[in-house]
Amino acid sequence: MRQLLVGVTLACTLFACSTRDRANEASTTRTAAEGAAPSIYPLRVALEDQRAQAIGLDVHRGHPTIVSMFYGSCPVACPLIISRIKEIESQLPEPARRDVRVLLVSFDGERDTPGALAGIMKLRGLDSARWTLARGSDDAARQIAAVLGISYRAAPGGAIDHDSVLTVLDREGRPLARTDDPYSDLQPLRTSIIASSPH
Repeated sequence: MRQLLVGVTLACTLFACSTRDRANEASTTRTAAEGAAPSIYPLRVALEDQRAQAIGLDVHRGHPTIVSMFYGSCPVACPLIISRIKEIESQLPEPARRDVRVLLVSFDGERDTPGALAGIMKLRGLDSARWTLARGSDDAARQIAAVLGISYRAAPGGAIDHDSVLTVLDREGRPLARTDDPYSDLQPLRTSIIASSPH
């Protein structure tokens, strides 16, 4: 319970919690001054990556990190999330591209086994040195979604309705930029990564 309260508190601090109607909300891209927002790394959740190794939310501490949530059987939104992150990577200067890391946490920990996550890595050609796909318990997914300001719910047929949020974290897990629309201009996210990387 304490960890969930930490997550909700951080989410409200970072992204101004509200009960708005997301269907009628314009998409937004936000940036924050470095160090202005609290780190999400104090949220302690147990995750398992595509190698079946136990990791935490801070697995990429020390690197600027793009973090989002997805699930493996998602037909459209999640493949788009991965494609847009790859696009961000491709447009970074080489030092920043080498430095940046990606963490995608599944909404569907039961079906997204390490083997399934490894299959996605291979299918999408993701660099295992820099990309981490992870799963956790339902409670872990809820806590991470709360701290990232992501809404989701189960839908008929095993689908999951969810927000498509991309967040850039600095080296200590402090959010620097965020968008809730993968179709939006991603330049603020690229700029945040470059600013946090070696020059």
